[in-house]
Amino acid sequence: MVGTRSCRCGGVTGLRRSLLILAGVSLFTAQASAGQSTQSAIANTEPTHAAPTAMEVTPNAVSFVDVPVGDTYTTTVTITNANESVLQIKKITASRDDFQITGIMLPVVVAHGTSQSFTVSYRAQAEGRTAGEISILTNSGDLPLVIPVKAFSAAGQKELTASEAAVDFEDVAVGSAGKKELALTNSGNRDLRISGITTVGAGFSVSGTTTVNLSPGQNISVEVNFAPKSAGRQMGSLAVASAEGGSLLRIPLTASGAASSQSAIKLNWEESPVSVAGYVVYRSADSSGPFTRVSSEAVPSGQYTDTGLAAGHTYYYVVASLDSDEVESEYSEPIAATVPGQ
Repeated sequence: MVGTRSCRCGGVTGLRRSLLILAGVSLFTAQASAGQSTQSAIANTEPTHAAPTAMEVTPNAVSFVDVPVGDTYTTTVTITNANESVLQIKKITASRDDFQITGIMLPVVVAHGTSQSFTVSYRAQAEGRTAGEISILTNSGDLPLVIPVKAFSAAGQKELTASEAAVDFEDVAVGSAGKKELALTNSGNRDLRISGITTVGAGFSVSGTTTVNLSPGQNISVEVNFAPKSAGRQMGSLAVASAEGGSLLRIPLTASGAASSQSAIKLNWEESPVSVAGYVVYRSADSSGPFTRVSSEAVPSGQYTDTGLAAGHTYYYVVASLDSDEVESEYSEPIAATVPGQ
């Protein structure tokens, strides 16, 4: 018997999250199993020339912020007829070639209480600040309504970052497999086109989405796996390829294959007094984590047997409950178990 602890766990009625406490862990001997970027512009409320009473324009000023050189950003401007009479939009022009007006056929008649929209686009030619204006000429007067437009251009930056600078697998038993989640984020201001994610090194592999387009700020998750065929230290790498050629990111991978133990660890915990859909078991080589899920499916009752363990290694376990929407509770307190050496 390896360190048994017992404690009642308290479910909180009406709350979706509850805390589980592992009641015990025991060890027994068993056979182990084996292009063009389009983004909305940011409108502001800078004062502009007074609009004719026949129409309302939203927004009344337009600003394009941090547009990468070579990219085109767009925004929509809406004209609403707030007058009892019919409004005719005769002409819409931009003061600079950087700004283009599309999405509307002129002239157009706008009935009372209805609207017409058009698109303003800005293509960044060089870094820096650009200012201009859009003029809207209608039948409500000789003077056009003028909307100020500002744009700020920045150098294009393509940058892919990972949630871990390096990935290490500690003492994975020969014949079993370890896995770790890795998040890849577009931290630049240009779209990234990932054409593939590959690994180099014995026992390493990757699963999940490997071909994807990422807009600035978007991220994807991939699963890095290690399945050793022999004991010993292994080194490798993970590479993310760009659809435009070259590598966007390279991450070092390290792992240790360990002799497989014929022992297994059996976990026991007191079940929640409130109804749950099941439990999820996590394991780590460190008491502070990170913890990796080891139960592939929800565990229906308060016990679980973990196999495929490395001889002489100490493992830390936590358990979370699942509600009917498969939302997990907080982790239980971790409990440790050491596998005997061969």
